Amino acid sequence: MSTGWPVDAPASGADVLVALRFADRAARKAVAEELVGTGLHTGQELVLAKLLHHGSLPVAQLAKVLDVEVPTATKTTQRMEAAGLVRRVKSSTDARQVGIELTARGTELAHTVQDVYDRAGRRALSKLTPEDRRLIRNLLWTITTTLEPQ
Repeated sequence: MSTGWPVDAPASGADVLVALRFADRAARKAVAEELVGTGLHTGQELVLAKLLHHGSLPVAQLAKVLDVEVPTATKTTQRMEAAGLVRRVKSSTDARQVGIELTARGTELAHTVQDVYDRAGRRALSKLTPEDRRLIRNLLWTITTTLEPQ
């Protein structure tokens, strides 16, 4: 795919954000292609990854780390519970709180998701040097933290 401008041309803020959007779309497509056959629906891999990293989380907190609305997280976790990937567990300290955690099958699939992201990431970054990868990672996090509310 051609960018439409010389690589050494100045880059406006709009140019960078458009390039980020296309990179995001391409990355999502690459991950979706790798997920074929796993039985996961788009977005569920992120739930698995977050729960693997954070352990049990209440739905509201899971929604926050996924940057989605609580009803969206609730619906997604209900589907995943029906598929045997997550389960609801009552808090030992607050009976009103219910956490979502991975089942054994969910944990196994979460590790598969890590492998999928590793493969897609290697493919996406295959033409970059280790220094370029470090730089782009750091720049992307800088953009993210600049744009997100404090």
